[in-house]
Amino acid sequence: MHMNENTTYLDIIELILSMTKSYEIDGIFDQYDVDGLVTFLKPYFKFAAGELEIADSGINVERDEILNEFTSHLTDGEQLIFAKYVLIGYLTRDKNDILQMRLHLQDGDFKTYAEKNMLEAKTSALEVLKEEVMWNVNKNGYRNTNVWGT
Repeated sequence: MHMNENTTYLDIIELILSMTKSYEIDGIFDQYDVDGLVTFLKPYFKFAAGELEIADSGINVERDEILNEFTSHLTDGEQLIFAKYVLIGYLTRDKNDILQMRLHLQDGDFKTYAEKNMLEAKTSALEVLKEEVMWNVNKNGYRNTNVWGT
């Protein structure tokens, strides 16, 4: 990418794919290619943009939804922070799905135990990711607003 080119959604998606292993995301990519993945992740792009606006980060998150790109060039650090916020949105949904599944489990302690361990692991991973994002935001000199309340 040349310095003056706008950052594309694909730039962010490549970072996301490098940071996580998700059978759901892999399946969408296998079945629908990049266009399907962009469509699937767009709500999480909105989540990430909203979180960065709330944090008053100073990162320009304005996007062109038709061209699937930002209206400016994001630095590598800004792209990484944005990608991590996208992952936080996705993992939060994943964690909430597990909580919902737990409500429907009624046929054995083993399933409850397995779901409990999965929920704890995903909650822990989500908290670590949140800490990394705040560290990145602070280290890179963006506004020091703690949106996580810790």
